[in-house]
Amino acid sequence: MKVIPLLEGIFHVDAKKEFHYLSDDVDVKRPIDGYNLIVRSFLVQVGEENILIDTGYGSEIECEPIILKKLREHNITPNQITKVLISHLHKDHINGIGTWIGEQFVCNFPDAKIYIQQREYDYAVAQSNNSYNYERLEKLKSFKNIVWMNDENSGSISENIQFEVVGGHVPFQQVFWIKNDEDIVFYGADNLPQLNYFRYHAAFKNDVDGIKAMEDRLQWEIQAKEEHWKILFYHGKRTDVKQF
Repeated sequence: MKVIPLLEGIFHVDAKKEFHYLSDDVDVKRPIDGYNLIVRSFLVQVGEENILIDTGYGSEIECEPIILKKLREHNITPNQITKVLISHLHKDHINGIGTWIGEQFVCNFPDAKIYIQQREYDYAVAQSNNSYNYERLEKLKSFKNIVWMNDENSGSISENIQFEVVGGHVPFQQVFWIKNDEDIVFYGADNLPQLNYFRYHAAFKNDVDGIKAMEDRLQWEIQAKEEHWKILFYHGKRTDVKQF
């Protein structure tokens, strides 16, 4: 199994939760207002599968989505992505799913099965805050390659992929394990966005259920050490992947 971090970049997030692309330098100066946020998707290659985990904010450089540029740097075309696993629908995790071509929103990964929780979608479109891009969420309904997950809180997507709906950051956020005979890769999404979240046994205010997220981290840390997980950190500044 091979894990490839795909750094989209560092964004300045202002008080209105508007994202402003800064650079791909993690040491870019901290803003006076708001905060800087690293956004990093992951490509996991196992067997014949190219699995993309979350899709980033959807920024472009010279009219090309950065996520596609990063994949191309690793000799992967959009059509080679076989599965896209979406943890939740905040815009920094889902915007990169597609691109505007004129007035049409086109899927960036047309040959992949895209796994999204139906309950997470229903929750997202019922909100009215700037954590979501509602125009893009509306366009998702036209994508024919989405697998809308609804009936189970945990289970298997394939022989190698397991999921669990854990809530915490948002009510129907899901996390993923990708396994083979040698490795266990774990993605805790925004319940575990950075390695240093293991250091602070705290409930964070930006989570809908911070206590649940904290309890998840405590349990995951125990399991990670016992089973030698490889954990992926979507917003990690210094650490993107950690082998336990």
